[in-house]
Amino acid sequence: MRYPDLESRIRIAKENGRFKHLPTSTAIPDFQSNDVLGLAQNTALKKHLLHYFLHENIPLGAGGSRSISGNLSLYSRCEHAIAQRTGAQAALLVSSAFQANSLFFSTVPGRTDRILYDKSVHASIRLAIHQSRIPSRGFEHGDWNMLERLLEKPHPGNTYLAIESVYSMSGNVSPLILIRSLQERYGFRLVVDEAHSIGSMGKRGEGWATLQDREHWIFASILGFGKALGSAGGAILGSQSLIELLIGTGKAFIYSTGIQPLAALQVCTLMEDEQWIQTGQAQLYTNMEQLGIEVYPNKVGWIQFIETVQRPDWEAHFGIKYLRPPTVDPGKEGYRCMVHAHNTLQEIDLLKKLLES
Repeated sequence: MRYPDLESRIRIAKENGRFKHLPTSTAIPDFQSNDVLGLAQNTALKKHLLHYFLHENIPLGAGGSRSISGNLSLYSRCEHAIAQRTGAQAALLVSSAFQANSLFFSTVPGRTDRILYDKSVHASIRLAIHQSRIPSRGFEHGDWNMLERLLEKPHPGNTYLAIESVYSMSGNVSPLILIRSLQERYGFRLVVDEAHSIGSMGKRGEGWATLQDREHWIFASILGFGKALGSAGGAILGSQSLIELLIGTGKAFIYSTGIQPLAALQVCTLMEDEQWIQTGQAQLYTNMEQLGIEVYPNKVGWIQFIETVQRPDWEAHFGIKYLRPPTVDPGKEGYRCMVHAHNTLQEIDLLKKLLES
């Protein structure tokens, strides 16, 4: 059966260059996945997890909402491990970082509050903010003067500021001293997306916020496990009262099935035993040294964005995708290359030639 209205929308999206296609699997070097530590394909880790999964009789699925029948003891153990590693008071495990953003912004900010956000934060944050119907304003990426002008405008409720610790397109790291200075002056509640820092930043993979003494100035962190941790799912970190509010009143939590247990087991294992992360980090940094890339303080080196016209030869040899608006700003089209622990020296040499071309 044909649906002309749907076909018309597809055609318009294609004409505007905003239609996505599912890629086919190919045997080319991986310079585009978020699996920077190679943990998603670590054979030893897979064997370890499957052995434990089978022998501990962990179910394949949660079997329901955590509020009813799906609150596995594994989840509480994982939340404790995450909180211990990151230094947060409490953690709440959810099925995806997308769900975590939806849960936070639909539950916590009130109608008299406002949300300010860097326009380069992840699309799931922008969508969650939009759907929350809380008054909001975006500021240009890294334009702290614009942010301060917004903060200076009086507002009756709380102000929430949403940023990323590491921005997924540029690899830019948010400036600690400047943001803390603004917070001391204006008293906003800082919400940090740590999807690209958890696992990859810190000697134990504790992430950006923990390195910055999270308890005293970060209201909430949103974690995603599909990047450096090589798993799936997400979590919200914050005070015990924040987590209790999310559990008790958050519809995006109450009406969702618990995270896939094997994914939770992987995250729990990585949080409890730091050797897996440290081994991956060591190899990642070795590969970055081969490329002559620095890690800190203003940019992480495993994310490289090259502004250029479309280069089919790059796509054929490296599998990287050409990024257009709205993923990137108009006039900033190009390719994002991701360096990984599992890239071979030969692959690194190929990437080095690409970056120098």
